[in-house]
Amino acid sequence: MRFAWEPAWLTRRRISMLAETRPAKVGKWTEPALRVLRERYLAREGGEVAETPEEMCWRVALSIAAGEARYGRSQAAVREIATAFYEVMVDGDFLPNSPTLMNAGKGNGLQYSACYVLPVGDSMEEIFDSVKAAAIIHKSGGGTGFAFSRLRPKDDIVASTGGRASGPISFLRVFNSATEAVKQGGTRRGANMGILRVDHPDILEFIECKLDGGITNFNISVAATDKFMDALAAGTEYDLVNPHTGAVTGRLSAKEVFERIVRAAWRTGDPGMIFIDRINASPANPTPEIGMVEATNPCITGDALVYTTRGLIRADALARSREAVDVVLDSRFDAGAFGPASSVFETGVKQVYRLRTEEGYEIRLTADHRLMTPKGWRRAGELQSGDLLHVLNRKGGFGAEGSLDEGRLLGWLIGDGHIRPDKGVILRFYGEEKRELAPLFAKHINRALDSKVGDRYHIAPVEVTGRDQATVSSVRFARTVTEKYALTQDSKTARVPEQVLCGSEDLQRGFLQALFTADGHVAGTTQKGVSVRLTSISHPLLVDVQRMLLNFGIASRIYQDRHGARRAQLPDGHGGVAEYECQPDHDLTVAKENLVAFVREIGFLTTAKQNRLLHLVSTYSRKPYRETFLVRFKSLEHDGEEVVFDLKEPLTNSFVSNGFVVHNCGEQPLLPNEACNLGSLNVSKFARRGEDGEWSIDWDEMERVVRLAVRFLDDVIEMNPYPLPEIDATVKSNRRIGLGIMGWADLLFTMGIPYDSPEAIDLADRLMAFVKEKSHDQSAKLAEERGPFPNWSLSIYQNDRPLRNSTVTTIAPTGTISMIAGCSSGIEPIFALAFEHRVKQPDGERVLTFVNETFERIAKERSFYSDALMREIAKRGSLHGIPGVPEDAARIFKTSHEVSHEWHVRHQAAFQRYTDNGVSKTINLPNGASEEDVARAYLLAWELGCLGITVFRDGCKGEQVLNVGIGTTEKTPSAAPAVIRPRPRSLSGTTYRTDTPIGTAWITVTETAEKEPFEVFVQVGKGGSDTMAVAEALGRLISLVLRLPSPFTAQRRLEEVISQLSRIGGGQPTGFGPAKILSLPDALARTLAEHIGQVKPPAELPVVRGDGRKQIGDLCKECGQATFIYEEGCKKCLSCGFNEC
Repeated sequence: MRFAWEPAWLTRRRISMLAETRPAKVGKWTEPALRVLRERYLAREGGEVAETPEEMCWRVALSIAAGEARYGRSQAAVREIATAFYEVMVDGDFLPNSPTLMNAGKGNGLQYSACYVLPVGDSMEEIFDSVKAAAIIHKSGGGTGFAFSRLRPKDDIVASTGGRASGPISFLRVFNSATEAVKQGGTRRGANMGILRVDHPDILEFIECKLDGGITNFNISVAATDKFMDALAAGTEYDLVNPHTGAVTGRLSAKEVFERIVRAAWRTGDPGMIFIDRINASPANPTPEIGMVEATNPCITGDALVYTTRGLIRADALARSREAVDVVLDSRFDAGAFGPASSVFETGVKQVYRLRTEEGYEIRLTADHRLMTPKGWRRAGELQSGDLLHVLNRKGGFGAEGSLDEGRLLGWLIGDGHIRPDKGVILRFYGEEKRELAPLFAKHINRALDSKVGDRYHIAPVEVTGRDQATVSSVRFARTVTEKYALTQDSKTARVPEQVLCGSEDLQRGFLQALFTADGHVAGTTQKGVSVRLTSISHPLLVDVQRMLLNFGIASRIYQDRHGARRAQLPDGHGGVAEYECQPDHDLTVAKENLVAFVREIGFLTTAKQNRLLHLVSTYSRKPYRETFLVRFKSLEHDGEEVVFDLKEPLTNSFVSNGFVVHNCGEQPLLPNEACNLGSLNVSKFARRGEDGEWSIDWDEMERVVRLAVRFLDDVIEMNPYPLPEIDATVKSNRRIGLGIMGWADLLFTMGIPYDSPEAIDLADRLMAFVKEKSHDQSAKLAEERGPFPNWSLSIYQNDRPLRNSTVTTIAPTGTISMIAGCSSGIEPIFALAFEHRVKQPDGERVLTFVNETFERIAKERSFYSDALMREIAKRGSLHGIPGVPEDAARIFKTSHEVSHEWHVRHQAAFQRYTDNGVSKTINLPNGASEEDVARAYLLAWELGCLGITVFRDGCKGEQVLNVGIGTTEKTPSAAPAVIRPRPRSLSGTTYRTDTPIGTAWITVTETAEKEPFEVFVQVGKGGSDTMAVAEALGRLISLVLRLPSPFTAQRRLEEVISQLSRIGGGQPTGFGPAKILSLPDALARTLAEHIGQVKPPAELPVVRGDGRKQIGDLCKECGQATFIYEEGCKKCLSCGFNEC
């Protein structure tokens, strides 16, 4: 079977024939390289190695080069490119990552990429979907990274079950166990990276989760935010945020958290740190519109209106209510009119900005809040003048309170009314209004008051003598106005009352009808354009009206300061006109297709205005211009600092605020289902000695290999059989590749440059800048040939030269491929001049030895080589303290532990400056390094612009992959054999009487002389019953947990037991409210918590059973109730009828 794009000649048989004509060049392989190849990389038949290293390279080269046929390459051209690929691999100039070498061309269906990022969603289904995906990836030879930051914290309420969440660390252990069970294609054990944001409420537990040695298949890192690092520098606290609700749940001292990170890293090498906001702002995330490593919490201000099924409600009011709401969704998401959302939550105090549009819409938000545009989501701070933004394009939701009568009365009060202490509400009507509307509004007041007042009384219009005017007034309605709607004479035009914004549809329609009739008019002609205009001296009032209209599906525009302060001819109330002083005013206009919606939804109350509007709309020769519901960005101005808010909406990750379609608070992992295809240049192969004996770099040859490597890695994307379809789609949309380097320490050795020197840092800058320049240029040439990566228009490169790949450079781990190439690993200093490499196998472990060839060659060239010296170095692993070694050689040939942490970090920072993705670098520290050394390394990495950092103190883990010196062949246990603590002859204890759903339990906790919990005994029911067996088992297991050796204190272990048992539900709870007991385990947890002081003792209250039934029997094996009795010579259940008769 062929892909649709494959030419006819590209068949398995034809590839086989091409394989028979392998190029003649052969490689120079070291003995350690050959051993690794035979054990892990070379194809096998019947369990025996069936290919040579050269045949492996040709297999891989030909398989990957076949991707060129996708772009019309001929058979001859494919072979030519395959030959070029083959030669750079056989020469050791370039090698792809291990899965490509292991799987390409074998036809085993296993994929070629080394690293994947998988999403971990906050539901049981999503979590175990990720476990399954990870297992598939591990089986096919890849490693995985997980961001656990979206998982709700431990003990958070799970609404669907009423239970409590177990938290991200419990699921980290699940992933760890799954990895343990899966061998990668028989050659690689699953490797994982787990990440948790520093502002997650469970961060302290995460930091210390590897101290007990239980998590062996994960490296972990803390995602440190800029806010955390700023708080650390300032010595202040920072917020903890529940990722499920977005609410701030507490604060921690940044200094204390950092000290815990350092202490744990000193002890175990974990956690590392990644600087998450820095990654998001770097080329490591080239498509921020598609996804982010970890999104910050974007926010709106408390006065922002959220469009809900209950109308337009202020964000701060929703936060105070703590109620979950359904929010209005823009129809362009095609997800329905409304979406379920969380309650609105406070996210802290932040800098806020006022965003304005040309049409008058405005909102106050943080600069990182994203708004929807025709090109996707854009942060407010990234918008440019004229950018288009989405506003709500459908009718929204309304509340239930308020009537049409009240709405019209309030609208006219704001337009042409007054509030006076002596006369109450006074509504004024002039001319035609007096005859047509005054009687109508009198009826409105009568009906409005009838529902408020027990005794009905009649309100009628009153004509004003000598004027063409009538008034309708009511003292009692004034009370409604002031008490319910908070209106006064001074405030009535300030804004639309909040109770109107969240009122019923009738209330809001009536309000707008009256306001537009009082202060609005129909302007224009069908030739020049018709519009409905509302004029007011209050700009904030018009802004609110604009937002209300949008909730009816009507877009509008505000012209601010349409007329300045002036004297104008206005009706004088006597049938004539007079000149009056006028304040500056503003116009809100409704035009285009919105006029039809205005007629349908709102309209005027006077016949004259309504008929004029209907006539003009009906006489259009064609339909009015279509409304696009797009507005133009005008400005973003800083507007102070204040408490801000957000919410979560899972369907579209959006909601509508002040009319704008905005993104909700959502944390997204780094492009879920992303993978990166990796390969590394062996830079030591490009060193050339000139005629003068001086060493230099062959930049031309390096450029040739760089360009070939970029083409190779892009072809891998075409030929890779990705393990999951969603990974295939994501990878091909972004086409990430990662070209890195290895052999850096060997290059420095050859050129006589010490690793810990400014000269080395300068060369690192120059070399990686060169690799980046040439690799990006080659990616651009491939884009010209094949097209840019599909998400290019949404990337940070969209205004630059198109690239074929969203990222091009990465410095990845090169553990085994560097051994195959016979060079030093990545950019690390040499770990040892002689070392062991341990390779895991199904039948145990193989130990390979390696002595650095560059050192041996130079020692011979400089005549200080001897067998005795080599034996001594083999014992020590380094030259330190060995007599007879030239001083300059000892200075150059330093090993990793002889290089201070500062130079480690400076190398990482130098390479990071020219690397798109991350730089794999371990800051190796000697065993005697202090916690302060670890802290200084972490802080220096932050100061120098690194994206992350990992430290490893020699001996901090029980076993190491590399051991210094070939004389250290035995594993050293990390600790003395563990034993269970023996029970003293006598212990004191406390016994608690506790009522449970299956009867009264007697729980005894014994303690040591140091007041540490030691044992737990549980008794329920009669001896020999199943109930008693379960109770005894619980006690024994808890006692075992307390007596087993552990780095945790007995109290801490008991706290973990309480956490596991608490809130386990049963079928028949007992008690009410806080005293409610769900099951025997829940009762046991409650009692243990009381014993260690976590909760107060319960009040002595009579226990009331859930169904009033006395607990009299054993547990029924059918229904689980404690009503299984022995009666009449037969065991039977009183609850379900099951029996053993």
